[in-house]
Amino acid sequence: MEREPLSPLTMAILLALAREEQHGYALMGEVEAQTGKRPGTGSLYAALERLVEEGLIEETAEGPGPREDQRRRNFRITRGGRDCARAEAARMLRVLDLARTHALIGSLRDLREETR
Repeated sequence: MEREPLSPLTMAILLALAREEQHGYALMGEVEAQTGKRPGTGSLYAALERLVEEGLIEETAEGPGPREDQRRRNFRITRGGRDCARAEAARMLRVLDLARTHALIGSLRDLREETR
């Protein structure tokens, strides 16, 4: 079964957690670095809860950095989350290939240079 395209927030969370386990506040900074937009706390934690419910990420008891604040919640990506992010990356590549085929973009190198 093919799922709907992931939202930019969901993909940014999965990409950040694919690199390392993180807590919510750190994820907020990672999402901002990736997308250029800082998510609201409510939006971020709602997305994290949904991703936990879907089995794409999981909350962990331990995580990077000191754990002096017991409210700090750490998350890591699951195998299903990696598979989902990989499938979304493949879908995005197919879209880029279509854009190139339809002369909307040149090479990926040209596109990177245009967005700088």
